[in-house]
Amino acid sequence: MGAQAIGVVAGAIPAALFTRGRSRRAAILVGGTLTGAGIVGILVFDALVPLFVSAALIGFGGIIASSSGAALLADATEATRRATRFGQQIALGTTAAFLSSAIAGALAAPVAAFLGARPGDAVVLRALVASGGIIAAASIVPVLAIHAVPVERRTLEAPKRNRLVRRFLVIEVLFGFGAGSFLPFLNLFFADRYGVPFSALGLLLGVLAVAGSVGALLHGRFVAARLGAIPSVVLVETLSLPFAVVAAFTMALPIAVAALAVRHFLMFGASGTVNAFQLSSFTPAERAGANAVFALAWSAANAAGAILSGALRARLGPEGFTVNILTLVAAYGLAAVLTWRLFAAHEPSGDIGAPTLTVPDSRA
Repeated sequence: MGAQAIGVVAGAIPAALFTRGRSRRAAILVGGTLTGAGIVGILVFDALVPLFVSAALIGFGGIIASSSGAALLADATEATRRATRFGQQIALGTTAAFLSSAIAGALAAPVAAFLGARPGDAVVLRALVASGGIIAAASIVPVLAIHAVPVERRTLEAPKRNRLVRRFLVIEVLFGFGAGSFLPFLNLFFADRYGVPFSALGLLLGVLAVAGSVGALLHGRFVAARLGAIPSVVLVETLSLPFAVVAAFTMALPIAVAALAVRHFLMFGASGTVNAFQLSSFTPAERAGANAVFALAWSAANAAGAILSGALRARLGPEGFTVNILTLVAAYGLAAVLTWRLFAAHEPSGDIGAPTLTVPDSRA
């Protein structure tokens, strides 16, 4: 994971520069090819250095492909529908990630038996990774159907663009740090605090994934469409905080799962609207680069939060989870306040040649 994170860092600037003046299809294909090369490297190499380079290639190519993919979705969607479309993307991605993990876990034993190995052996893991890589490679088919249209080169004035980037970066860092303080350790939270066996963890994580997916589907279509982007985002972010606090202190597993499910429902719902609002604020030429930079900031802050929370939990034991969740609450609460202060009066103006709205998916 460390090598992949390094790849993301290294790929953020190329993702911003390479995509200007080129078609989205070209950028996605280049990023996907680099990612595929990294997967192949993991499958064929055993030495540490080639494995490190392969993992870095996955991160490097992934940030190029994902940032251009997000920009393509923004380009192809009317401003009034953009939050809904990004919510659908998040819901599909969350569901697919959970299903792929669940299926891989279920297939580990039969694949191991077929190969005459144990489920945890490297050859079994590589077989599962190879299967996932083949499925991912099939995504090239719809990508090839995208018209190779160069991206419009016009940009915002530099001072305005830089101010926007700085303001969005503050929010991304706070959310990334807060998320890293607890969310990477959800499985340990359930296992260590409530004694949930690892065989049952998939079910609990699936409940949270479904709750988040439903929230992502509903927020842009029903909440942001009525309240506007920033009011609706700040509202659900604020409403999510008490449920996180309940999960921090309760010793009853059903209450913890219910509270975290509601938190996921609200926060995943806000994510699509936030993404749409961000990319609507930049021109097509700037969108892939902005998305890459914001992803980099979120990832770096997320890693920092995970490291700090891990150290605290090592010192405090299971009680450290309470501190971890309260750290998330503090970071998210501050992010919600700053989101309102910095963007309540902001009108996205990145859709060159198209009429602008006060906020994406608003009634204005």
